[in-house]
Amino acid sequence: MIFAAIYIVLPLLDVLLSAEESYFTSSNRLDCVKGNELCLKEPGCSTKYRTMRQCVAGRETNFSMVTGVEAKDECRLALDALKQSPLYNCRCKRGMKKEKNCLRIYWGIYQHLQGNDLLEDSPYEPVNSRLSDIFRLAPIYSGEPALAKENNCLNAAKACNLNDTCKKYRSAYISPCTSRVSTAEVCNKRKCHKALRQFFDKHFTIRFY
Repeated sequence: MIFAAIYIVLPLLDVLLSAEESYFTSSNRLDCVKGNELCLKEPGCSTKYRTMRQCVAGRETNFSMVTGVEAKDECRLALDALKQSPLYNCRCKRGMKKEKNCLRIYWGIYQHLQGNDLLEDSPYEPVNSRLSDIFRLAPIYSGEPALAKENNCLNAAKACNLNDTCKKYRSAYISPCTSRVSTAEVCNKRKCHKALRQFFDKHFTIRFY
């Protein structure tokens, strides 16, 4: 009886393990460093990528690379073409080799491929540690008291003061989170939450607590 049970269960376990492996393989997106390497190897993708970067650089410096409808169409076509490239939907992993380079590539293209509303987006793969980070930061985002007796906001502020990168970029969220919009509202919550998420994902990836 026991051997019969093992004979039946083993093939079933094999099927389940294969399905699990297939699921995680298909769900993992290409990291942006690898996506960038693949894009540069393809002449078409490489050309469109350079065009996109020129368009973005011109926009950020208030200087148009070229003028006219034709130029705008070229920028739009470059962005549309990159949506079919290895760079589209790429992500980074915490602690990965070349993590900083990956984040630089991600932030250099993502907002222009996907739009500027990054409230719900993160440059990192959605793994358990990422969910854990979100739960840790939930009291800060929502303004609700944490379950622990410790003052997590105070701990975060102390940690930020000890980190040069954090101190350098924290003004990115201080302004939108302290600008009163009415007598009843201390700030625009949507803009504040967006700035906080961008700050933690883009500039300060280590855990506060």
